[in-house]
Amino acid sequence: MIRLYNINNHQIFNRFYNINRLYSTTTAIPNKSLRLTIIGAPGSGKGTQSAKLQRDYGVSPISTGQILREAAEEPSDFGKLIKEKVSNGDLISNDIMLQIIQKSLLQTKNGWLLDGYPRTPDQAHHLDTLLQERNIPLDLVLYLDVPEHVLSERIQDRWVHPRSGRVYHSVFSPPKVSGIDDVTGEPLIRRSDDKDQEVFKHRIDTFKESTFPLLKYYKEKGLLYSIDSPTSDLGYIKIKQVVDTIIANK
Repeated sequence: MIRLYNINNHQIFNRFYNINRLYSTTTAIPNKSLRLTIIGAPGSGKGTQSAKLQRDYGVSPISTGQILREAAEEPSDFGKLIKEKVSNGDLISNDIMLQIIQKSLLQTKNGWLLDGYPRTPDQAHHLDTLLQERNIPLDLVLYLDVPEHVLSERIQDRWVHPRSGRVYHSVFSPPKVSGIDDVTGEPLIRRSDDKDQEVFKHRIDTFKESTFPLLKYYKEKGLLYSIDSPTSDLGYIKIKQVVDTIIANK
């Protein structure tokens, strides 16, 4: 079992993300900004819904999965460790994830949407502590509840633009030109962890094991809103209703 967090790996992480800037930055996030996190298994449509929320509400998506995939491409010991974890569908250590989140949150001024974090009650507790210290508590936790057989079907037709993290689906949200990113004209790819069904099943099992206690945690706090619509368009109608209500009451 590879350990991601020890003295040497921490130093590598600091160099890669320039974590020292966290402690000198004075950027503040307006308290009335919309702050939410979106939870869902691989293939549940988190990227699609995040893009719609960014378009309609101006929130900045913070995708921990995209950040980790970028880190995995770095020619460093840290990159190699992350790449192995991502390829196997394993969870990343709490310490590293929280440092990634801190950096992203402090650089965001107009509200944000966390995609892929937290994944456990322990991570949620640490995130709550961080947000309370800065007087920017979560407004909403969205859970995209999609059956496993639907997830498996969706994942087979998913394509991504590796540099931006934009996600397409051959049926539900295809690019204007097959295999080409709408914005840059660059080629789309399939993620390595989407191609392998065994890895995908492991990712789903890991998600279930860690996420169900997390949903209970947020339900008890009154923040959880579950979306079980069969399509992303119908799901977004429900999401928009609850987000509009939250904004109206801020």
